[in-house]
Amino acid sequence: MNTLKYRKDIDGLRAIAVLAVLLFHLDPGYLNAGYLGVDIFFVISGYLITRIVYTEVIANKYTYTNFYVRRSKRILPPLYFMIILTLIAGYIILLPLDFYKTGISILGAIFFASNMQFALRTGDYFSSDSSEWPMLHTWSLSVEEQYYFALPLALIFFVRYLKFNLTIVMCVVAIASFALAEFMSAKSHLAGISYYIILTRMGELLVGSILAIQHANGSLQKSNSNILTSVAAAVLVATLIFFDKQFVFPGFSALLACIPIALIIHSEDTWVNKLLENKLVVWIGLLSYSLYLFHWPVLAFARYILNTTEGYLHLPLMTQAICLAIIFVLSSVSYYAVERPLRRFNLVGIKALVWYFLIPSAALALLAIGVVMKKGLPDRLSTDTINTAYQYSHIDKNQCPSLVNLGCVGGQKDSESEILLYGNSHAEHHFEWISLLARDAGMNVKIYASGGCYLGKKSAKCDSTRSSYAAELQQGTDISIIAFRWDQNFTKEEFLVELDQLVKQAQTASKKVVVVAQPPLLTFSPSKIANCHRLGINCPTPANSINDLYPSYNEAIERRVTALGADFFDPYDTISDTSQLYDGDRLLYSDTDHLSVYGGKWLYENMAKQDLTLLKF
Repeated sequence: MNTLKYRKDIDGLRAIAVLAVLLFHLDPGYLNAGYLGVDIFFVISGYLITRIVYTEVIANKYTYTNFYVRRSKRILPPLYFMIILTLIAGYIILLPLDFYKTGISILGAIFFASNMQFALRTGDYFSSDSSEWPMLHTWSLSVEEQYYFALPLALIFFVRYLKFNLTIVMCVVAIASFALAEFMSAKSHLAGISYYIILTRMGELLVGSILAIQHANGSLQKSNSNILTSVAAAVLVATLIFFDKQFVFPGFSALLACIPIALIIHSEDTWVNKLLENKLVVWIGLLSYSLYLFHWPVLAFARYILNTTEGYLHLPLMTQAICLAIIFVLSSVSYYAVERPLRRFNLVGIKALVWYFLIPSAALALLAIGVVMKKGLPDRLSTDTINTAYQYSHIDKNQCPSLVNLGCVGGQKDSESEILLYGNSHAEHHFEWISLLARDAGMNVKIYASGGCYLGKKSAKCDSTRSSYAAELQQGTDISIIAFRWDQNFTKEEFLVELDQLVKQAQTASKKVVVVAQPPLLTFSPSKIANCHRLGINCPTPANSINDLYPSYNEAIERRVTALGADFFDPYDTISDTSQLYDGDRLLYSDTDHLSVYGGKWLYENMAKQDLTLLKF
């Protein structure tokens, strides 16, 4: 049985992986497929860990305790250091809702489940909003740890009990994983999930694992062919530069990065291996874990502060340079003051797991839970004149604390006259002024809404919201109000057909059906600009503040619903510019397309209150 010796060239490969990821995240234009650096890490990690575990299983020396003590000492201290700094930076920089979401992400990272959390979020790894999620990069750590929980069980089972050819089994599982990834990635509604989950990613780890077993058994001798490594290096470089979205990814296309890395690991004493053993390259490889941990939060916070519009922000060159300096300083501190010393600390067995995992995980989890329970700690940003729970939220969380609002009641709550409000976050941001209007009219209003549930969205959360609303509607109501975001859907026939169905369904059980307009769509986020100013940074408001689509989406929806005999209510039709949407220091928008709670109160006072026909039937 061949033992595993330290190889400088593998640290060199780690350097290539982290530099590829770093360049891509600085600006995708620098390296078209730099995100494949994660796949390089997967192959390297699969190789190294499998060599260790397989050798110990064969020698009957493997124990889960010893394995996870080593893993804990290796990965947890720098991870916890990064989480602590992210919590501190988030407390200072992030607005309440985003700090709340970061708290949830930290919980996922602590328990190595963040890949599943991000898989279920709206959007995907390449979406513009994901570039500002400070914990997004922890998805790959979760994939690795999930793999290393299952790998020893599989090795023990096949080596000690089944006595089956392990290489064949791994090859079959790897092909199945790549095939599943290929299938899911080709489906638009599954592509985001495919990017993150272990089932579609373990094929890349298995490439390294298969090679490791061949080397450990001595059934595959290392190569010293310069031609082989030259071809592998050329394919890898070409893939990183020219790989683009025309390829289905993840899927079999990932092999364009995985196979060359496996071939380089399989080689020794070639010019490529010697190049990777360069001192500077090896040093970056030694820093690679800390570089990976810290590069993303630094860039995400920079984009979060500076990006006041929708879409991906290309950071200015000077900002990129400052971010790079911060990344390397933090990574060096992490490696030399945290990672190396604590890895060598003389703790073993259960005691090591308690001090390296249980105690720090529990402490950080409690902090994250506190952030989540306190809804992102909005009071930290409040002033004598500004209640940030109203400033930066589109619905009053003191009144409706749940993320999925199923029957939250406003207006005159004990009234027998009822309004049902149904939709997504655009129903939620109307809840304030409709509740105030309903109170004046002596009616109660119940909301059934969930953010992200656009017309046609199929998910457990959205289906539950829809079925809860339908069940309540069957009991009969005075007024049904329907509100969604229209600008994304008003030209799509499948969404309009579902709107027709909603209106007809409501008409069978309501005395009146009203569809509410969407407010003007802004080209900037007032809350982000206010946050810039709060942090002492000058972020100017774009000159053309209202999106050109306004009011065409409202007009299209109005024609659609009035043809069905429903009412259309537009409280925004007198707005000509966004100067009307500020009330002193109070923001009337929470982002580019949602009113704030202050905005709802302002709308009640200045527009909606003047037209009570909405609530007449």
